[in-house]
Amino acid sequence: MSRLQKDDPSHSLEYLDLPTDLAPYLNGIYVWRTAETVIDDHIPAYSGQMVVIAQGRGRMQFGSTDLEDAGVASFLAPMGESRRIVVEGPAFVCGLSLNHLGWATLTGLPVDEHQDRFLEPDYVLGERLGDELTALIPRWHAGTLDDAGLAGAMCDVARKALTPLPSRQMAVIQRTVEWLASSIRPDINDLYATLPYSKRQAQRLVARFFGQSPVRLARRFRAIRAAAHMLRPDIPEPIETGIQAAFYDQAHMIKEIRYFTGLTPKGLQQNAGSFANYLLGPDGLTPLDPFAATARTENATPRDGDD
Repeated sequence: MSRLQKDDPSHSLEYLDLPTDLAPYLNGIYVWRTAETVIDDHIPAYSGQMVVIAQGRGRMQFGSTDLEDAGVASFLAPMGESRRIVVEGPAFVCGLSLNHLGWATLTGLPVDEHQDRFLEPDYVLGERLGDELTALIPRWHAGTLDDAGLAGAMCDVARKALTPLPSRQMAVIQRTVEWLASSIRPDINDLYATLPYSKRQAQRLVARFFGQSPVRLARRFRAIRAAAHMLRPDIPEPIETGIQAAFYDQAHMIKEIRYFTGLTPKGLQQNAGSFANYLLGPDGLTPLDPFAATARTENATPRDGDD
């Protein structure tokens, strides 16, 4: 299996500055290129992506033996588990990593009905904006857009697609993220106590915005959060103890982390160039707390009225 190596000059990964107006909706903006002919790896259960593959080919395995082609421009819906990815290079990829609020406001698509798949730009954005996104690729090849210009033009498309949510729905996303961040094993009753809906309505909305019920969502982020902490060079003893206590036993922890990241804890630490390491490690799109980047909704504009 070919994997990336962080000190390998055949590839580069750059994170660009977030525009202030889009910061509430994005985990980050990235530009990635590789000279490798084939990379066969796994991506952890991660956030939705708006992606342009200006060079090369990307495919992912969703629940069958077949690999689904991403196309030259696509949306990768939020993921509920780790998925195998194959990149045929040389490749150049520019992407916007959408947080939960960003996916909801930019696409309007329920995560529980669309997760773990590639979506065509026209389906997500409509024909006009979908064509505008795809048309950026020949401009990059022609040199009228450099890497940063391509990312900026993608941000312009995203701006045009944003449709603010009602304030109470924004509160569901904000408070669910805060609940997930509060503990590696949060109490579900603490979530329900903060949401402006009945328990049944809250469950439906959490599934809509996050793809899973609160119980299953907590399970996923427990594994992701544990993996993210393990990729730090020094884990404070209280955090390490908390991680161990959050799982039934060592075998359970290994199984869960592998299911949601594609690698065992040992594999994460030994494969410094894996996609999981890049996304969840200290240099990834999120800080030490894997949920903090998705909680930036203070400057997002709500829509008038409630739903």
